[in-house]
Amino acid sequence: MNKNFPAKSYQIHFRVGKEDYESIRKNASKAGLSISEYARRAMFGEVIVEAPPADYYQLISLMKRAGGNINTLLRKLNVLGIAHSLELERCQNEIFEAVSMLYETFRPEMVKDRNNKSE
Repeated sequence: MNKNFPAKSYQIHFRVGKEDYESIRKNASKAGLSISEYARRAMFGEVIVEAPPADYYQLISLMKRAGGNINTLLRKLNVLGIAHSLELERCQNEIFEAVSMLYETFRPEMVKDRNNKSE
């Protein structure tokens, strides 16, 4: 048994109508959770967001790579004594802002965790 996940040995049963069940099932599916996990999170007042699109992680990776490439280019321009390109810096900032927006939209708990760690 995994120490990180304590055994769930107690059960709670309750009945809902067809409309409520379909709504719970649909919302759990959108969030990528089982009905039980969805109910647990909802019961404890956690923010439940829809699961990110399938290409979410690939998009994050590509955007981070593009931002890193721009950063490397900016450093090389600076070392060569070429004037710091404000346009490239603006593009880099826009990419990092877009990545942050994606995190905030699909993973608000990750943003909350990062903010708590930085304090």
